[in-house]
Amino acid sequence: MADKNAPLTVLIGSGSQDSPSSNVNISAKLDPIVTQHEFIGWMAMFSSVDILLSALGLVTNIVNMKTFLAMGADDGMTVSFLSLSWAEFLCCLAAFGQKISMALWVTEMATEYKVWFYINPYAFNSFLGNIRTCLFAMPVLITTHLALAKCLCVVKPLRFKTMFTVTRTRWIMFGIVVFSVATYVPLLATMGIAEQFDPAVNATRRILWFSPYRNLIKNIIWNARDSTLAVASEVIIVICVVVMSRALADAVEFRESLKNGSQTDKFGHTMEKTPAQASMKSQPKLTGKELQVIKQVTLISLVYVVANTPKIAISLAGAMVPYLTQGGIYQNLYEVMIKGREHSELYISVANIFIYYGYNSRYRQCCKLY
Repeated sequence: MADKNAPLTVLIGSGSQDSPSSNVNISAKLDPIVTQHEFIGWMAMFSSVDILLSALGLVTNIVNMKTFLAMGADDGMTVSFLSLSWAEFLCCLAAFGQKISMALWVTEMATEYKVWFYINPYAFNSFLGNIRTCLFAMPVLITTHLALAKCLCVVKPLRFKTMFTVTRTRWIMFGIVVFSVATYVPLLATMGIAEQFDPAVNATRRILWFSPYRNLIKNIIWNARDSTLAVASEVIIVICVVVMSRALADAVEFRESLKNGSQTDKFGHTMEKTPAQASMKSQPKLTGKELQVIKQVTLISLVYVVANTPKIAISLAGAMVPYLTQGGIYQNLYEVMIKGREHSELYISVANIFIYYGYNSRYRQCCKLY
């Protein structure tokens, strides 16, 4: 049994993040902000809550998939929503396994490794976390596609309304899946689980190993794929949300003007239409169904932006604070931040069912909870 005050050789990493090498020698007392006792408490809290959230996400996305299939998936938007539900289901499945492994890892730490498992739970936690990161690119890209497609249909309806057909949308979804998996497989190939001596338990057990080329591949993939994708998708979606929100406001204003007839001021004089109002009459008006779809896409996009912001904030913080990383002085704080980011991402998968149910009449008609 290892001395609790002695430096421990542990596998560092959380989800998509891992240490520069398979074994990093750190002291549990190094982090001056988050102590080891506090760290264990945070990990226990996140693992227990996230197990429930990921299980709920599995159920809600099964309901979503069944409902969209019942709706027929006969238009581009429905195919996109179905694909998004499928991608989020896979992410929740990986998260569920990851958080169970994390709970077992917490058990080892909390008992000071008096209780330990032949297969290191953190090995599964890290491996499933990497798979989850691989899969998470799919809902990111699908959400970006939804926002961009609907935004283009709002800005140039005559040009783009018929562009996103079912066939084209299916090919786009297929391309997203291929891109998400193909760009991350090289990193998954640099890790595995093998029998090695683990000083933490002073015994031989199956733990995580990394290829010596992992750092190079990891830096290329994270810089070219994950970091760029997170920032680019957020910028595109925010712009699309602003445009679609303006379209909703214009539609409400136009409907109010139709209800009121000719507009008059408080003295009863007829008011001339503003250039914006005049141009509205020359543009094709949004139907009730189109408005509902815009509301759905806008809300889904907003949920994504809120949940994705911590990832960008952590990346910026890591760039500004040199030791805020795995194996650094602020290792425990960094791990807590990463788990908080993973926690926020689970809300994306859980929230969408409420958006679909609230703003899609066909979804409500076809939705069955059994």
